[in-house]
This record gives sequence, C-alpha cells and structure tokens, in this order.
Amino acid sequence: MNLNSSTPQPLYMQIRQMLQNDIQQGKYKPDQQIPTEAELCEMYNVSRITIRKAIEELVKDGTLTRIPRRGTFVASNKFNNELLSVSGFSEFSHQLGMIPNSRILRSEVIPASKDVAEHLKVEEGSRVLELERLMYVNERPLFYDIAHYSLTRFPDLEKKIATDESTYKVLSKDYNTEILSNDKIIDVIGATKVYANYLECDIGANLFKILKIAYDSNEEPVHLSTFMCETSKVTLTVHRTK
Repeated sequence: MNLNSSTPQPLYMQIRQMLQNDIQQGKYKPDQQIPTEAELCEMYNVSRITIRKAIEELVKDGTLTRIPRRGTFVASNKFNNELLSVSGFSEFSHQLGMIPNSRILRSEVIPASKDVAEHLKVEEGSRVLELERLMYVNERPLFYDIAHYSLTRFPDLEKKIATDESTYKVLSKDYNTEILSNDKIIDVIGATKVYANYLECDIGANLFKILKIAYDSNEEPVHLSTFMCETSKVTLTVHRTK
C-alpha cells in the first residue's frame, strides 16, 4: 500500500487514516481481529514503531481494542443499557436479539458484611449468597458482576442458580418474587489487572462501575449487585416517560 512521503502528515497518521477507512468501509468488521503488527509492517513497508503508534491512536479513540494474549480487534458496536430498566442480563440480551451466556466464576455462601446487610436489610453476619459471574454477548465478555442475595429470604438459592437460566426467572418461579424497581449508583474507574483480565481490556481502561439494588413490589430489596463494563462498549441511557 502506497504512502505519501512528500506530505507533512506523519506516516503513522496516514496509516491510522487508512485503517480507519478500511473499518468504515467494512473490510474489518466489529469484533474482527486486524492483521498483526508484523503483517501491517509488511503491508505498509514501515517500521513496527510506526505501526504501533498508528494502532495506539485508534485504541485511544475507541476504534480498536486490544485483548491481552489474543491481538487487536475492531471495537464492538456499543450496546444501549436503559438505566431505568429493571430487566436482568438475560432479558437485556434478548432485547438486543442476542443469546445470553454467562460463566459463574464463584458461588459462595458467606456471612453478610455490614455494607451488604444494610443494603439488603438483613442481619449483619446472616447467610448470603455471593455470586461472581462473567456475562457474554457474541462470545465476548460484556459485564463482570458480583451479586448478593439473602439466603434467609431465598433459602437454597445457591443450589438453583445455573448458567443457562435467568436468575430473575428462578426468583419468579421458585420464590414468587418479581423485580419491579431498582436504584443504581454509577462511577467510572480504571480497570485493574484482575478486571482487565476478565473483561479482556487494557489495564487502566475506563469502566462503568454500577452498584444496583433491586426491589420487589413491596419495595423490599431483592439483591445487591456491583457490575462493571467498558465505557467504550455500553451507552447508559435514560428514557423519559410522560
């Protein structure tokens, strides 16, 4: 591919624009891996430093994303997450027309900490289920979630949770409990090494950290969740009703 050496525009900027044009024209599609640095060096006949700088620019503006040990990919299309929605992850995925998938990283019965007890309105030290999960869309991790449920209110819940069934459906079917409202507290944090590994993003990437307390029809707390996702992958929206 020919670069213009007579223009004052640096080579890495020209390559950046060429890659961006290829993405916009559909040569490289969302979630598709682009050629390796070595392959791009050969394609453009430039040094690896030049290629690396061009890629870094595209990563900074959200066009590309690096996945540790796998390579560089075109960023996913952003998903709209309605902040006022009370749906769970399975319902959210079906609304997007996609098949949800989740992986349970850890399921453990623990004594409720003071913070968890206050949010769930249970006794400190009472038994709660702590559920740590990764939630996928298009086989790529979208949310990392840690949720807490009172086992005083939902006995044996830890035995009923499965990766292939919506937790909200379990609550409805086995405990006659429907989620009708929630409170959400949103912050933006940098991805730690652990979060970056789970979400397949760069360390320090911006993450939404969303603390959610879900309530039933009696405005009693059902669960406490803290989930995280890359800001480049999700747009948080608020739908105003009349």
